[in-house]
Amino acid sequence: MHSRFSTDTGNYALKRARLGESYTDPERVYRVCKQRGMRFVTISDHNTVEGALRIAHLPDTFLSVEVTTRLPEDDVPLHVLVWNLSEEDHRDLQPYRPSVDELVALLRERGLAHALAHPLYRMGATLTPAHVERLLALFTVWEGRNGARPEDANVLASRLALQRGLGLSAGSDDHGALDIASTWTEAKGSNVDSFLADIMAGNGRPDGAHGSTLKLAHALAALAVNAYREAGGKLSPLAATQLRALFDDDAADPAARHEEIRAVSRQLTQLLGGRAREGVTVQRLDALGSRLSALVSAVAVQAPYLATSHHHAGSRAGLDEIQAAFFDDHEEEHELRALVFTDTFDETNGVAGTMRRLAAEGERGAVPVRVATARAEPGASPSVITFAPDWTLPLPTYERLELRFPLLTDVLECVEAERPDVVHVATPGPVGVCGLVAARLLGIPVIGSYHTELGPYALHLTKDVLVAQAMDIWVDWFYKQCAIVLAPTHAVAEALRARGHRRVEVWGRGVDTSLFTPSRRTSLARDRLLRDGQVLLLSVGRVSEEKRLEVLLDAFARVHAQRPHVRLAVVGDGPTRPSLEARGQAGVEFVGELRGEPLAELYASADIFCFPSTTDTFGQVLLEAAGSGLPAVAVAAGGAAELVEHRATGLVVPPDDPAAFADALLELVDDAPLRLALGRHALAGAQARTWESSYRQLVGAYTSLAGPFLAPHALAA
Repeated sequence: MHSRFSTDTGNYALKRARLGESYTDPERVYRVCKQRGMRFVTISDHNTVEGALRIAHLPDTFLSVEVTTRLPEDDVPLHVLVWNLSEEDHRDLQPYRPSVDELVALLRERGLAHALAHPLYRMGATLTPAHVERLLALFTVWEGRNGARPEDANVLASRLALQRGLGLSAGSDDHGALDIASTWTEAKGSNVDSFLADIMAGNGRPDGAHGSTLKLAHALAALAVNAYREAGGKLSPLAATQLRALFDDDAADPAARHEEIRAVSRQLTQLLGGRAREGVTVQRLDALGSRLSALVSAVAVQAPYLATSHHHAGSRAGLDEIQAAFFDDHEEEHELRALVFTDTFDETNGVAGTMRRLAAEGERGAVPVRVATARAEPGASPSVITFAPDWTLPLPTYERLELRFPLLTDVLECVEAERPDVVHVATPGPVGVCGLVAARLLGIPVIGSYHTELGPYALHLTKDVLVAQAMDIWVDWFYKQCAIVLAPTHAVAEALRARGHRRVEVWGRGVDTSLFTPSRRTSLARDRLLRDGQVLLLSVGRVSEEKRLEVLLDAFARVHAQRPHVRLAVVGDGPTRPSLEARGQAGVEFVGELRGEPLAELYASADIFCFPSTTDTFGQVLLEAAGSGLPAVAVAAGGAAELVEHRATGLVVPPDDPAAFADALLELVDDAPLRLALGRHALAGAQARTWESSYRQLVGAYTSLAGPFLAPHALAA
């Protein structure tokens, strides 16, 4: 425990923030410890016994101190708990603090009970296995459970101590008066001397709560609140009352109090964020200026959670190396765990379809992933993590899609709980950014998958070159934060390398040939769309400007004028559908959105697939059409340039050239043998692109980043 007299830890961050180590009165420590069932009470402030002296007159107390010392050869800082010492002992040990060897020699000479505090907590340079070996030899008791340190560090420290036959102790290490006596040591003994003798004999039993990011964040918040009040900061009566209830009133259940503080901070963030966003849209970013202070305040409320997440991640540095050095690797190996963040999941597009497939495969255990996204309503699948959006923003010029912004603290809490080996960000939107930030704060390697040419996409939507350039800059920055960028095709991979991305690998896609197959061809679906026609053209995808459907419709008008027996079915929905459908173009039918078997039947029942888009980096619909035995007419851009082989699986034409597109369509309409031959080759190519091979590429990339402590995964073989 720490009190307001603890002032000498040397913590750089607290000094820079002008925060004290603790603002807790020693009498409060004693009172709460007794209320929570402690037989003996002590305060172990940093390098002072002043706090313990303030309660020394009370029953069942003894003096203690937490001494800052060092491994002198490497200047590694350490904290040593010394119990039941006198003021003279405390004065005499000061000259020995620069060397832990000399300090421990003095403590042994005087018979003072002592233990190494939070043994694996990094306070300076990373602790190496050699350092740990020295500490195992130097101390007979380790603190195996510290109420401010993460469970994994506590558990590993306990395992190491027990392996070498050392004793264990525990302590709250509370600085904010929120977790007093929530962690403790049990031992036998009718008085302080016999109690401590039992601990030093190796019979101490640690018990109580481990630390967490949440607890550390709230301790930091308590320090900030108390520093503000002691500096004379003014609070409204309502705020003062609520802060007293949260930080001054002692809770019967510390865990419940942490949940109260968390709920209040979340409500405050949403309130401040709501004020900041009120009236702000992408089209009116100027309105943000007057609300900037509210936005800054909302971020400030979340700051302790971000800081402590990063702090705990840093304190875990080197734990895997220590674990591997002292224990057999196979005992600690675990299956690969990846967490995928995506801004699109339920929508109808290729990226969302891939994410849904990954989630489904993760649920059945075929791929070691869980998918995280933001939704208005929670999903039912255990392989999908749903964040409630803190706020949403309609996508400019495409209001049917929303940008959903989760609370970063929710994402951080999720990532800490999931403990993935790799974070995979699939989109550079709000959810992807939160996943990236959480991974960086927690020290988890990041893989990014590149799906859409967002710069050209933005140009099509806004007709604004500056917006498109800004989007390109943003996308490049986002993916350059990733250790590996996964491109859908070799052509896209080369383009990304040319833009300065260092490590780019190819993650192709597969096609479900049991669903998309020529055997699903039906006269019913065909006759419904052909009516009195003979050749059916098909387009599948989002009906929006960047898909360049105007080019296809212009080309089809030329074809229909010469070959009236040709029909075009457009499958999909989107913002430009009403205007395109309003043309009333002869021979064209807008079918709407289809999925699953109805879509597969329509693919198989068509004759030619049409793909005019220039912004798709892959074009999953091209594979689905090929799996259905259709030849394609596609433009020489994006994924189509690689997925469609000219005069082998289809015809490739220049982008944005309706005349060339029409000529290619006419050639296939008039030449049935060529059409069938190209369709057969397309089918053979699609059958070689299995989802299993796609998953193997993905898991191989995950494994290359996740480190050496993984059990082999079947797909990575």
